[in-house]
Amino acid sequence: MQPIPVMKSNSLFSLSEFKAAAGFPNPAEDCLSKPISLDTLLMARPNSSFLFKVAGDSMIPDIQDGAIIVVDKSLKATTGRIVLATLDNEFVVKRLKLEPENNRALFVSSNTEYDPIVVEFDDENNWDENVIWGVVTSALSIF
Repeated sequence: MQPIPVMKSNSLFSLSEFKAAAGFPNPAEDCLSKPISLDTLLMARPNSSFLFKVAGDSMIPDIQDGAIIVVDKSLKATTGRIVLATLDNEFVVKRLKLEPENNRALFVSSNTEYDPIVVEFDDENNWDENVIWGVVTSALSIF
């Protein structure tokens, strides 16, 4: 599976300046701000950002099955960040936990039904089949 680069859109959308209540509707329909670009809103660095569709429930509740994630290859993967990685040559989305004192990295699911994936560092930190591909910066759930 190859990522597809994000193409710049010329579409602008209106955004309400008011937050939507999850109960009683807000009668302020006419209070729209200046139009915004979704690519600008979602991607600070479009040249290094890619979109992927997520399959599975291992990251619920943080990322839903079927969500589209924005992955930025230019960001440094650090402990606590959600990353897209290839582990055993398969793409996975997990929260990264680096344990340099134990010479390993843990890839942790948000769903507690899944055990962490442990990847041992070799002497040169050269992973042949395990690569952190990028950092997840956004997740869009499509209902």
